[in-house]
Amino acid sequence: MDTNTAFELLQRSLQDLCDAFNQKKFFPLLEADLAAYLYHRLLENGAPLSEVFSETRLCGISKGERKFDLVIGTVDTTLGCIYPVLVIQIKAFQRWGHSPKQHRRRFEKILSEDIPSLKQASSILQNGRVEVIVDLVLRSQYTGYLSGKWNGRTRRDVLEERCKEAKIALFWVRPNPQDQIEVEQVV
Repeated sequence: MDTNTAFELLQRSLQDLCDAFNQKKFFPLLEADLAAYLYHRLLENGAPLSEVFSETRLCGISKGERKFDLVIGTVDTTLGCIYPVLVIQIKAFQRWGHSPKQHRRRFEKILSEDIPSLKQASSILQNGRVEVIVDLVLRSQYTGYLSGKWNGRTRRDVLEERCKEAKIALFWVRPNPQDQIEVEQVV
């Protein structure tokens, strides 16, 4: 599978996620639920089982480095790593059971861990690096945690700038004012 095909499968799977949530068929409580759902949808949408991996290492990045949430690619069984065509990091901002302090820590981890890890992967994969933000926060003053401020700027704008600089695609799954989630490709 090539990067463009894998990217299309991810887009379709993200739309499936929105549809399932909006139809009240899927209620992800943890980031792991989202990763598992996307893994399942990637397979259902046509990705070969032998090419979809979760929490895995990439060939060409030193051992001990960060594992990536979802990867589409081919396995090297000798080295125990994946030659990727698509690398996906997922962060969730939950509506249920998380405090503003926990949300802030998660946002800061995107900036300090996810984006640098995806940037490091550029040494082996120029295109096909993706940050997926599933943002289910709904407050009276805004829809989605990324709509709020961080150091005087909108969080969405901060992520958009950082992802553009690192040449990383950014998807934002968020609620609209009617509390239906939708996906937007920001970068």
